[in-house]
Amino acid sequence: MHIATAIGSTDGRPANDLPLRVRGEGLILDVQVPGKLWAWARTTTGGWLCKITFAIPTGNGHGYLDVDQWCPAAAVRPCQ
Repeated sequence: MHIATAIGSTDGRPANDLPLRVRGEGLILDVQVPGKLWAWARTTTGGWLCKITFAIPTGNGHGYLDVDQWCPAAAVRPCQ
């Protein structure tokens, strides 16, 4: 699952402009992570949403944020 697509991250600020602490302790959004699919729901416009649980890693790799949310179908793909 692609985190930035699931969350809708829109801030495109270059990492070089941020303090090292923010880069190390902030959440990494532009990565693929495994998740667990719980349900599908159809929208009134014909699209699909999926309910997923996944973990967002921190920049330093020492932590993560557990997430349980509805995401657009484009954010997920089958495991390899």
